[in-house]
Amino acid sequence: MQPQDRLPGDTYSLDARIQRHFAKLTTLGVQPDGSISRIAYSDAESSAIAYIRAEGEAFGLSSRYDAVGNLVLSLPGNQPRRLLVGSHLDSVPRGGNYDGSAGIVAGLEALRDLTPEAEDFEAGIDLVVWRGEEYTFDAVYKGSAAAFGVAETHILFNTYEHQTLRDAIRSQGFSPDCIDDNRPTFSPQTIASIVGYYELHIEQGVRLERERKDLGIVTSIAGDRRYLIVLHGRFDHSGATPMGRAFRNDVNLTMAHIQTRADRLAEERRAQGHEFVQTVGVVNADPEVDRKYPDVHANSVTKVSGLGYFTLDIMGPDDDFLDTYSGEVHRLIWQTAKEFGVTANIEQTDRAGGVKALDAGLQQHLRQAIDSLGCSYLELPSGAGHDAALVAQVTRSDGSRIPVSMLFVPCRNGVSHSKEEYVAPEQMVKGTQALRDAMRTVALEGQTP
Repeated sequence: MQPQDRLPGDTYSLDARIQRHFAKLTTLGVQPDGSISRIAYSDAESSAIAYIRAEGEAFGLSSRYDAVGNLVLSLPGNQPRRLLVGSHLDSVPRGGNYDGSAGIVAGLEALRDLTPEAEDFEAGIDLVVWRGEEYTFDAVYKGSAAAFGVAETHILFNTYEHQTLRDAIRSQGFSPDCIDDNRPTFSPQTIASIVGYYELHIEQGVRLERERKDLGIVTSIAGDRRYLIVLHGRFDHSGATPMGRAFRNDVNLTMAHIQTRADRLAEERRAQGHEFVQTVGVVNADPEVDRKYPDVHANSVTKVSGLGYFTLDIMGPDDDFLDTYSGEVHRLIWQTAKEFGVTANIEQTDRAGGVKALDAGLQQHLRQAIDSLGCSYLELPSGAGHDAALVAQVTRSDGSRIPVSMLFVPCRNGVSHSKEEYVAPEQMVKGTQALRDAMRTVALEGQTP
């Protein structure tokens, strides 16, 4: 064990502290099957955040909540310039215990080790626990978007399990007013003071594990375009109605052709060198959508399907390409629907920007920290979205952007958004140490290179 892994009088090593945090977090939002559901603005998410707050305050961090419930934990000191490290504690429904949480645990323990040095820093360090990063209430980055004043008011009317986001925020003791008014919860002075932002996250892929690398330095972050496609045809008797487009307006058959054609289009564009992925995630199986389109329940074994829907998720780092490609897919959907005598309505449910390149200076500090620890690393893009992507796109009053960098730790078999999600303690230790050492360098200098 290295000297920096133990605080004076602390009986726990860094490894043990990390394991203790995950053991506690796995009890918050745990489901009967062992998965985790810490949905945005649920009691489980609030309890997890309260736990991190108490842990940080216990070793000397000051804390505050903003108007929408983002938690900010700060090292001692009143330096006007601030370095942020953050992630989230909410999960997807029936997800795992490491997505988001790994970044918060690493950030917390990095700040614990840095606390004795805080008075030497030119820039203070804040750990931010963002509310509601995951795609629930038909929106991502809910807390970070509100912090910087870019949350869209309409998301307050979106529902999850019969509750609007507006009511969910209020149920946890916070206010949606800033989102209503398009006001940032962070003051302009706070936003202007941020010298950089780091986020550690599990890879959610297999490259680090397969290439036997300890850590990953993220080069880009995917944005998304998400759609709900609703198809309207005609219900008919499955036996008495002849097959063929002249007789049937079959929604399910149309949907199958749309999906296979869209897959071929994606493969063509990927072969041309475009970096993106496309996924149909839900087909006729979302309770919130069912309430809007109850006729989906009129489908049966003995009917030609008359109504159906599916979701389409397109993700990649290049916003211009995502917009262009989305238009291509929309035309494909409408043309295919017309061929089968079906109408197609396309609703955009979410749009998040991508980041083609993260900050070179912050990345270099990570490289130096990783090398000093004797660890191996790989540079790779993030195929998933993160709060870091939103932070990187914030334009400050002087026209500048906040420098952002991300660090990946490998997760077992690349599995994420599942109860099988897991990160080995030794990998968490390496990631925490690298994050800590990179942040120390930035904080001592008080600025990014």
